[in-house]
Amino acid sequence: MERRSMERMKQDFKSWEAETLRKAREADDLRSLREVFYQLGDRWEWDQATGAWLSSGQPLDTIGLVLRMPGLEPQKERYVLYAVMAYSKGFTNQFDHLGDKERIIIEHDKESGSLQAWSTTGHGAMDLIPLDLTRFGNVEAALQECYVVAQPGDHALRLELPESDVSFYSFKHWLWKIASGRRSFVLREIVVLDSQNLEDSLDFKFYRYARAVIDLEREWRQQQRSVFGKAREALLDEIPDHVEQKDKKLLRRIEGLIHFLWFTPCAKQLGTISRLYEDLSSEPTPSEIQLQLLPFIGEVQYALNDIVEKSKYLKWKSVMDQKNYTTGKLFEEFELSDLAKEAFAVAIEDILKEHTLAYIGYPERATMKDKALRISFGIFVLPVRLVTSFAQFLREKVEALRNRLGSADEHHEEPSRHYEPIS
Repeated sequence: MERRSMERMKQDFKSWEAETLRKAREADDLRSLREVFYQLGDRWEWDQATGAWLSSGQPLDTIGLVLRMPGLEPQKERYVLYAVMAYSKGFTNQFDHLGDKERIIIEHDKESGSLQAWSTTGHGAMDLIPLDLTRFGNVEAALQECYVVAQPGDHALRLELPESDVSFYSFKHWLWKIASGRRSFVLREIVVLDSQNLEDSLDFKFYRYARAVIDLEREWRQQQRSVFGKAREALLDEIPDHVEQKDKKLLRRIEGLIHFLWFTPCAKQLGTISRLYEDLSSEPTPSEIQLQLLPFIGEVQYALNDIVEKSKYLKWKSVMDQKNYTTGKLFEEFELSDLAKEAFAVAIEDILKEHTLAYIGYPERATMKDKALRISFGIFVLPVRLVTSFAQFLREKVEALRNRLGSADEHHEEPSRHYEPIS
């Protein structure tokens, strides 16, 4: 099925590629060439990279990357495993568009040693109940031992325990094994570029950016409590309230900024954060609270600019300096095709363009709509899949029984009769 779907998508990609090249060749001037680029849309580079990868790759080619992020509590860290694929798993039995990025979130409590993993149930919604991976000791060992399961039709990515850990399964995980249906999966190892690869080889410090946003929010909450306390004191001392109004206005602006940072894709944040930082930096008479908040805003701006520019440079290098890019330090330990490496570079930028910080690693910070979606998928997806798997099981048994009965009828023969010749 995967090969048939790949062939269909290859044909669609080749048609799109040929039509795009035809329009570019027919462009009379730079204005008409700009029109071609506008028609391609914002994600044409992602479509081109994954389409080229799909056209020369094998079914279900996948590359993984791990983003390290701080937890919402000081003693915790999170690791987000993204599986980058050259195909998309639609709701039907066929892939519906080029390229896909699904994720699994693992949280490590550095004090207790606890490891908890949340898989994606569907359409980006995470599990409600995590899978306990504490027995593996660390994230690297858990990923080495466990299976990452992706099935056409899922729009999800699941982390499953190895078969040898049967006693380790909870009732919920047994149900998920049943709900997975037919177990004749294609099993293959995939290359996973871990957080150390990204941070050391690329100097891509996503952790610093996420930490800067969390620290800014924590400082804002602290200053907000301080301002309201001072306002009460000002009222008692009959101090004019215009002294406090400026700080309250600033804190409202910071509140809006924090919401923007959580729920806007990272690559679209830079202009807003830069304008606010420049505005506050040029204030001739800054307040005490403004002076305390400014370094936190500056750290967000610097960390954000760093990862956005690194992702753009990586993508540029993968095209304009392909030889040095594909033979660089990042990939020297891995066997990957050049097209897979190029798709990886585009995927990094696409994550920053398409996914918000809350979506990437903090589902508890999601909007009410996304929280409702998560609850709905958490409640209904498993029962629906159990019913579907059971119906599939019954169909297979009935079909097998029919085949056996048909085979028995074909081999049934009438007893042969022998007649004596008449003399």
